[in-house]
Amino acid sequence: MFTFAQSSGDRVKADAVVLITSTGCRSAETRTVGTIIEGGFILTVAHGVAGQTTNQVTTANGIVFEASIAAIDIDLDLALLTVDGIRDSQLSAPLRLVAAKPGERVSFVAFNDQQQFVRDAKIKRRLKINTQDIYLKNKTTRPGLEVELSVSVGNSGGPLINKSGEVVGIVWSTSRVVKNRSWATRSEAVNALLAKASTNASPINSKALACTG
Repeated sequence: MFTFAQSSGDRVKADAVVLITSTGCRSAETRTVGTIIEGGFILTVAHGVAGQTTNQVTTANGIVFEASIAAIDIDLDLALLTVDGIRDSQLSAPLRLVAAKPGERVSFVAFNDQQQFVRDAKIKRRLKINTQDIYLKNKTTRPGLEVELSVSVGNSGGPLINKSGEVVGIVWSTSRVVKNRSWATRSEAVNALLAKASTNASPINSKALACTG
C-alpha cells in the first residue's frame, strides 16, 4: 500500500495515478508515473517504457499488474499501456483529459520511491516546444505547457490535474536553466494516440523501440 504526502492545498483524487516500474534496458530499473484514462489505458511518457522488457504497474492499492505498450509516439514522448486479465473494480475510475488554461493552479502527482505525493503547480503558458524525439535524433515540435514546478528523476509522466480532477498535461522534463520550471505535453496531444490504440492500429512512430538514454 502506498503512503501519501500532501505538500499543500486540498487533497486531490490521486487513486488513478500509478507507479510504473520498467526493466530490461539497463542494470537499474526505470521508474515513471502513469495515469488511468478512458478505455482503461494508462498514459505515461514514452522514454520510460520504450525498449523495456517488462513494465509493471502498481496501483494506489498496492496491486501489481504486468503491462504492455498499446501505442507510443516517440516525437511527443507519449505512450499508452494496457493491462490484461483484470476486473474494472481493480482499477481506479479513469481521469478525463481536458485543455489547460494559462495561469490556472493545478496539482502535480508523482512518486518518491513508494510514496505518492501531490505538489502545487501553476500553468505559466501554452506554447509549442521545439525539441527532439526521445532518441535525440530528429527535431520535433510538441504542443506544450510551461509549468511553475520542480520535478526530479523518476517523476516523468506525472499528470497535472486541475481543480475538477481532470488531466491537463503530462510532465516530461524540468528546466536546467530556470529554477522551479518544468515542461509538459498538453492533454489534447493524446487524442491521436488514443484513436490508434482503440482501433488496434499500428502504434504511431514506433519503428525504433530501442532503449533510450
